Amino acid sequence: MKKLSLLLLLIAPAFYAKSQTLVLAKDAAQYVGKNVTICDSVYSAKALDKLTLINLGSAYPKELITVVINKEDQSKFPSEPSSMFMGNKICVTGIISDYKGKKQILVTDPKQITVK
Repeated sequence: MKKLSLLLLLIAPAFYAKSQTLVLAKDAAQYVGKNVTICDSVYSAKALDKLTLINLGSAYPKELITVVINKEDQSKFPSEPSSMFMGNKICVTGIISDYKGKKQILVTDPKQITVK
C-alpha cells in the first residue's frame, strides 16, 4: 500500500503539469486569470531597462498577447530573451493578466517558455 501511495504522489504532479489548457493567442482575453499555454510566433521583442517584452500574434502595437520578463528574472535565461526567441514559434505557460487593456503573461522561469 505504501508503494502505491508513493507511486500516486510521484505521478500526480506529472498529470497536473501536462493538464494546462492550450489556448490560441487571439482567444487570450477569454482566459484572464487562468493558467494556460499559448503557442504562437514571436513577431517583435524589446528589452527595456526593467523588463523584456515579447509580442506574439503580431508586432507591437497589434500584438495579441505579450510575454513579460522582469529584469531580475532575465539572468535565469542563457541569453537575452528579446533576441533569443525572435522569429521563433514558442509556447508560453502562465497566468494571463490584463495590463491597460492588453493581455500578457508574466514569465519568471525559462521553463515556462519552449521553442517549437
